[in-house]
Amino acid sequence: MILLLTCLLLAAACASTGHAQEKQLSAKEAKALYEKADRALNEAWAAAKQKLPEAEFNKLKDDQRAWVEYRDYLARSPMFTGVGGQDDLPLDAPEYLQAAAGLEDERTEWLKGLIHEWKDENLTGKWSDSRGGSVEVVEKDGHLYFSISVVRGPTSHGGDISGVAMWNSPIGWYSDKGLDKEKTDETNLSFIWRDRKLEITGANTSYYHGARAYFDGSYVKVKALSAKEQAEIIQGPKPTK
Repeated sequence: MILLLTCLLLAAACASTGHAQEKQLSAKEAKALYEKADRALNEAWAAAKQKLPEAEFNKLKDDQRAWVEYRDYLARSPMFTGVGGQDDLPLDAPEYLQAAAGLEDERTEWLKGLIHEWKDENLTGKWSDSRGGSVEVVEKDGHLYFSISVVRGPTSHGGDISGVAMWNSPIGWYSDKGLDKEKTDETNLSFIWRDRKLEITGANTSYYHGARAYFDGSYVKVKALSAKEQAEIIQGPKPTK
């Protein structure tokens, strides 16, 4: 029992330190990593500016400004980076540069997905909100088979939920009513497909995630799913009636 408790405490500590478990780079290595990630992000941004209609790109600029604040909020956090102390990290700190590079890689993938011309027009694929949330979706026979996983905030609170939503394009609806006899409160998720994004909004979802985690977000398809990956998602929970 003591050994089990020790293992659980160690696992919790590792999960709460965000990027602290990554190999710490030298100042030179961290700067090079960040500059590479920043170049890729700027290239993706320039491509989005060329590809998107002016009105859509203007909305994206507001979202990008908010994302930059999100990046610095996390990457400067001692708790997120695993650095001792309580003060925000300076922008030239190796820990900041390393964490910011990882966050920029995620945003670059999101921007590329936003303007990518997918061969199929359905929603099947892996989606990201570039803020720690991802969802795998298979659209089939009027349903969305989905699996959502999120890690949010400097304390890396996580959450997961899988299920099958009713789908009547561009709107989907999920309910877990009756799936767990011990759970009395109903959880709902809405899925709305518009402006190249899958907008997910949840109601009463705290049963499935940590205190500061959430499933809500504007997700963009960033990757196709293999036949094996699709089969694994479909073999999950059955559609609700």
